[in-house]
Amino acid sequence: MATKLNELLGEELVRHNESDDESSRISTSQLNGKTLVLYFSAHWCQPCRHFTPKLAKAFKEVNDDIKNKLDIVFVSCDENQEDFNEYFKEMPWKALSFSDRDHSKKLGEKFNVNGIPCLVVVSPSLEIITSDGVDEIYGAPKEALRKWSQGKRLFWTREPRNDEYVWEYTNCTECFMKPLVGLRHGCTNKECQIDLCETCLSKNKHEHPLVEYLIPDRQYSLEKLLLSIPYLLDPKTEEKIETKTMLKNDIKSVGFYFSAHWCPPCRRFTPELVEIYKRAQTNSHPFHIIFISCDEDQESFNSYRSEMPWPAAPMNSGAVPAEYFQFSGIPSLIVVSSNGTILSRRGHEDVARFGVQALQTWSRGEKLARPSPDEYEWRHVICDGCQMSPLIGQRYSCPICGNYDLCSACEKKGHEHLLVLQLQPDDHDEE
Repeated sequence: MATKLNELLGEELVRHNESDDESSRISTSQLNGKTLVLYFSAHWCQPCRHFTPKLAKAFKEVNDDIKNKLDIVFVSCDENQEDFNEYFKEMPWKALSFSDRDHSKKLGEKFNVNGIPCLVVVSPSLEIITSDGVDEIYGAPKEALRKWSQGKRLFWTREPRNDEYVWEYTNCTECFMKPLVGLRHGCTNKECQIDLCETCLSKNKHEHPLVEYLIPDRQYSLEKLLLSIPYLLDPKTEEKIETKTMLKNDIKSVGFYFSAHWCPPCRRFTPELVEIYKRAQTNSHPFHIIFISCDEDQESFNSYRSEMPWPAAPMNSGAVPAEYFQFSGIPSLIVVSSNGTILSRRGHEDVARFGVQALQTWSRGEKLARPSPDEYEWRHVICDGCQMSPLIGQRYSCPICGNYDLCSACEKKGHEHLLVLQLQPDDHDEE
């Protein structure tokens, strides 16, 4: 870490709302004794353009006492002076001159900036307070600035006790514990975006019902899995169906179908699933599916669910099952038996491969036969030799090259490093 501020930022900075010329420069020494917030951002970056107004609003609204202790410096990742000038007009703080590319590059390397927007907060003695500044601003903008001005970060955490689960990317919206440790409760309405630790749950009075999130690596009964879904919607009407109907008549399993109207692969798969589903209903144990929408608007949700002969969870009520199943993409059909055993995490591929036989097998509460190693399909994996996509059969990976995979045929051609055979995952694993 640099021992002096001018070593970190150079001798001069550009004042806010000024063009980048000699008349707008100020001495870097004016920031001595302040908490420093380095804002790595660019005009061309959409997430940055979305974040900057939020940061600017919070900075303008905090009191002078905070501004006397803290300042923000824009470190541009733009590609030309014109974009820098246009973007800097939106910022009520200071900037590293666009022409000082040497310091910009060194700052990015020093603070391991791998993506933007990025906020790195350092103390007056130039010790890092937090590199998680963007998330802290999204968590509580003015409170984050106040904490930083005191030399503290907004987020905090504690060591897990016993078998407590650690929610790596989640913070409590009340006390700002991140990662959130232990029991996690949230609103069934995704628009609320509220997450509470066990301590804050007892103090909070929220307008909607709060539910306990399920720990992803633990097994729960189907009854427990369905508790977060308040009711189901008839596929053709707005009629509400009690969720517990999914537990009647000795139902052996339920498929949770995560899909969206905007997703082309989903739109291709849904008609296939509908046709196979209708054929499977003639079985003595018909198969049951719940549609959980990943759409963004009610119109798309209603239009899409009308194409399906099975019930749907209400719009924005799928946060708990989505977090529990930890699926990597849509369409995703995850099949669970009545006692909570995962019968398949690859329902999409299983239906494509086995057709109605897949649904008939699941309806009996049974798993499909595992594909042989030569038949296994590695979702989202491409052979770097022959470009087979997805890679089917034995998969060999190079631990040195990183993200380098070969099929069995290409492995036989040789590679400069020792390759490792990847074992076929079970129903609890993802590739």
